[in-house]
Amino acid sequence: MRDPGNIQYITHKEIDKKKWDACIDHADNGLIYSYSFYLDHMATHWDALILNDYEAVMPLPYKRKLYIYYLFQPFLTPVLGVFGKNIDEALVSRFLAAIPEKFKLRDISLNHFNKVNEKFMDQYRRRNYVLSLASSYETIRNNYSENINRNISKAQQAGCILKKNIDVREIIDLCKREWPKFTKIENGTFENLAASFSIFRPYSTSYGIYHPEGKLLASCVFLSHAGRSYYWLVGNDPKAKKFGASPMLIDQFIQDYAGSGNLLDFEGSDKLSIAEFYQRFGARPEPYTTLYQNFLPFPFNHLKKTPADYRLLIS
Repeated sequence: MRDPGNIQYITHKEIDKKKWDACIDHADNGLIYSYSFYLDHMATHWDALILNDYEAVMPLPYKRKLYIYYLFQPFLTPVLGVFGKNIDEALVSRFLAAIPEKFKLRDISLNHFNKVNEKFMDQYRRRNYVLSLASSYETIRNNYSENINRNISKAQQAGCILKKNIDVREIIDLCKREWPKFTKIENGTFENLAASFSIFRPYSTSYGIYHPEGKLLASCVFLSHAGRSYYWLVGNDPKAKKFGASPMLIDQFIQDYAGSGNLLDFEGSDKLSIAEFYQRFGARPEPYTTLYQNFLPFPFNHLKKTPADYRLLIS
């Protein structure tokens, strides 16, 4: 029987980053988002829960508004949760129960290895899709839908041009134009990402699909680490769909990495049309759980309602 051990809450300045990253290196469910360098650049603040001597860990990214501390998912960080070896439902429950009471609002997404006991209320099933790149390109492409093949042909016939290792600032500019409402919230974070992108460069490759006249239609920075590739920073022009640019881009990445054994992580979408788009490449579901817990005192607990997108996903 596994020794339950001791879970401690420690502040960011107390975290031993070497031990932290060693835990992620050896974890059954390590993700690039869970490394200290990633969290340091994406989270405004983060503390942690630690099992014994870094046998398992859980990052706690947080913000503070007035006197209220709340947990949230940082920029470009779809999931976090508990990381380590032999992570079972009982251990996840212990970690969740160990979150300090000072965090009155908790909007956290747990990685797909984290099974959450039903006693934890306000949990929502979320969608992610992954595609194995273990097989040859020909084998993988045989599982593309007719729609994907048709769009790749459309892009080729239109004379669309693929370029690799494009400047990340081109992609960020496209993201900012694509999501103007989102940009109002994250503009500073986008700028910080551009300024500090050298941190991610060892793990990254960037692709762009250009119109013959030079306009960038579809773009992505893919991150790759420890057998997993992430469809990470994605920017698409409104005309990209007309030219089949996104299917051409993803197909090119698959060609380059087919046979590598990597798993292509599409980083999910709760929007049905996007989920269906990923499935058309032959991707399979890898669902995960979001907890949205509101422990704010009255009357503030009635001012912060469960996000509508989450309510639609109750399973």
